[in-house]
Amino acid sequence: MKNVQLMDCTQPATIKLERVNFFNRQLLTADDMTTERDYFLQKLRRHNRFMHGWGVVCGLAVTAAPDSKRPWLVQVGSGYALGPYGDEIFVGDAVTFDLSACINGGATNPCEPNMVTPGGAGTSTTAYLAIKYAECLSRPVQTASSGCGCDSDPCQYSRIRDSFQLQCLPELPPQPPAPPGLCDIVRRGKLAACPPCPTDPWVVLAKITLPSASSMNITDSSIDNTIRRVIVSTAILQDQLVRCCCGPTPSSSSSSSSSSVVISTPPPAVLNVGQRATRVAGVEPPPTQIAVTVMNSGAGAANNIVLTVDLSPALPGNRYKMEPAAGWDTATLAELTSTPFSLLPGKALTLTFNIAPLKQYHAVNVTSKATAVAGAVTGTAAPLSAAVGG
Repeated sequence: MKNVQLMDCTQPATIKLERVNFFNRQLLTADDMTTERDYFLQKLRRHNRFMHGWGVVCGLAVTAAPDSKRPWLVQVGSGYALGPYGDEIFVGDAVTFDLSACINGGATNPCEPNMVTPGGAGTSTTAYLAIKYAECLSRPVQTASSGCGCDSDPCQYSRIRDSFQLQCLPELPPQPPAPPGLCDIVRRGKLAACPPCPTDPWVVLAKITLPSASSMNITDSSIDNTIRRVIVSTAILQDQLVRCCCGPTPSSSSSSSSSSVVISTPPPAVLNVGQRATRVAGVEPPPTQIAVTVMNSGAGAANNIVLTVDLSPALPGNRYKMEPAAGWDTATLAELTSTPFSLLPGKALTLTFNIAPLKQYHAVNVTSKATAVAGAVTGTAAPLSAAVGG
């Protein structure tokens, strides 16, 4: 049976997704039903792979669980992950894995996740416990006889059950290159490339230092769960976005609940913005430097501050040029926007820029309006009138 999941990724030019076009009195076969199923499964896999990526979403913690007969036994908790090919990997109940199987490359049975190939003792080494999506054929039924009497196995499996497989890897699988940052895409116009086709289906859960003797019990200190690749759920992202933009709100108590959780509101930040203009000596024609200072005079930290300066009138480029110092993300003769920054209580940051006339006689009075925004906190400077050129 062809692996549509793998071929769609590695052979996109030859594998085209198709769905069945139904019509009256159509003769449907098992191939038609399989085509319809694969179409929607592969659409979901593509969505997961391109929109969400892959890694552990929640749970799947690896902990030591030795017993008298299996000192290298560990437990993998319930949880959810997305595989590199976009498959959902769901572990409903905790399962165990005997790390002695790591010595000879043992793996679990997809139909019986707690069954693992036995292994022998070995010297102290490092292994990576990984999980991948797997399928299990189930519910065998007796098929209708073809009439020739030649069938040796009259039963066929009527279901395909989603499952998973655990195995130890001797080293980390190849990791994809890091994508560009959000600010690089939004502000600097960098293009986000599609993720490369994965080379293997494994999601690493933990790095484990195996005991030096088969009689020694595995301990939690030998298990490193931080090595795993993590996907942050949209629920966490939404909560973080609300907290950053609006601050946390106390949860309301419900009549059906015996207790309520109250989230304390952190002290607020207060942004004060000031401006000053000076002529730069020793340069002909002399440019005008405008310095904008943002200070946090509140009791709480201010994060992701963006400072914007609007200039009016917008200066013509054939007469003036903009010379921004470090700290500005974009700068034109009409507007400047800073790179996001943070300020602890009592701290300040000053950003400067020069407006230089191209010729001595180009003179104008420009008004600078500066505003700093950090979520729901805004600070505005008094408009500054500065002479440029002349």
